[in-house]
Amino acid sequence: MAGGNSRIAVAGVILLGYVASLAVNFPGHFPPDALWQLAQGRAGRYNTWHPPIMAWLLGLADRLHPGAWLFVLLTAALFYGGLFALVALERRPRPISLLLIALWMVSPVVLIYQGVVLKDVLFANAALAGFAALAWAGRLWDSVLRRSALLAASLLLLTLAALARQNGFIPPLFAASALAAIVLDRPAPSKRARIVRAGVWASVALALVAGGDVLATRALEAHADGRPENANHLKVLQVYDLAGAVRLDPALSLPILRESRPALERFLRDQAALHYRAAGADNLFALPDGAEMMIPPGAAAGQQWIGLIRSHPWLYLRTRTRVWWTTLTTPLSAGCPMIITGIDGGDPNVLAAAGLSARQNAKDEWDEDFASRFLGGPLYSHVFYGALLVVALTGLAVRWPRLGRDPARIVTAAMGLAALAFTASFFVVSIDCDYRFLYFLDIAAMACLTRLVASRPSSAGH
Repeated sequence: MAGGNSRIAVAGVILLGYVASLAVNFPGHFPPDALWQLAQGRAGRYNTWHPPIMAWLLGLADRLHPGAWLFVLLTAALFYGGLFALVALERRPRPISLLLIALWMVSPVVLIYQGVVLKDVLFANAALAGFAALAWAGRLWDSVLRRSALLAASLLLLTLAALARQNGFIPPLFAASALAAIVLDRPAPSKRARIVRAGVWASVALALVAGGDVLATRALEAHADGRPENANHLKVLQVYDLAGAVRLDPALSLPILRESRPALERFLRDQAALHYRAAGADNLFALPDGAEMMIPPGAAAGQQWIGLIRSHPWLYLRTRTRVWWTTLTTPLSAGCPMIITGIDGGDPNVLAAAGLSARQNAKDEWDEDFASRFLGGPLYSHVFYGALLVVALTGLAVRWPRLGRDPARIVTAAMGLAALAFTASFFVVSIDCDYRFLYFLDIAAMACLTRLVASRPSSAGH
């Protein structure tokens, strides 16, 4: 198959996948979080429990077309366009890559998930597209105009990713490292000059992403409701960890709480530890006084949490390992949400504020039935995609000495490592096991493996 025809075939399969996803998901799936964010976007007043960029974007999409369907349309375009851009780095993608791409197009975590309105999907798609733009910037480095446009697009997309999740700054860190590696290979008077120049490029890129993140966050928080949600997030994590530690060791001493917050200690021992589950903290809020105790006033819970880490590190690690493993494996027996379809009708007031009506029609039921067929199988498993990513990164490492430091390989490796680091970060921050949280791991694995399979071992991919 000629090079141009091969790329056209790849574009055709991916375009069919994009159209199919839009068709089966129209006009998008809205879980409770998305409805809440859409309502905030329509009102122009944000709550920062979730990153407010989602609410702002949904409000903007809703003003352009009621129902925020444009959000799904454009967010999905980032994934499908980013995947094609990464494969098209190869002038003559190997025909076998078409079979792999076709498999991804019918995977439920693509076909159905790309129609779900979630910050996790926005984050993952923006990060993937950002890495793709960076790879093309490296490939077209000698063209200043095209390089500049692609780098600007990459920085904008990676800034969007950083804004979309509390731990969203991980991809920009790895992208900056990839940029440094690309610049390091460019000619310079001396090795020292190359190193200094690479460091400057990476530092400037990170500074631009961080600056954009800070400015956008401040602009959005100027319209926030003033609730200290970041601090509340941390308090929930701390109380949740303490409950898990007491569950594993009922004799664990909590001296700080005993002295300054005895009611919280009693809650942890008498209620939270008994009902604790590694699958998430939501059920603890439903306990008597749970809503108050999970976000306690003062600093005592945080001090006791730090004391747990310092004095009982092994117990803390055991507690967090159970939570992280449940987040990674999302076992059905733990009640981890896996499939999201339709428009949630749990809160009529939020529905009205979002301008939507509850929905679970025949097409939504088809989507759910289709996705359900894959539950328990490899195409609906973070462990499977994580293993594929390790295989892809290993393949890149094996080829590295023979094929050299092509920008496409550098960026592909950086994206894969970013996905693994992002997944690892949930060891510290996870308080739920929803499948959506590690969505970036899945699509990064798809993109990295497809890029590896599409490239020809005997060429540098140019």
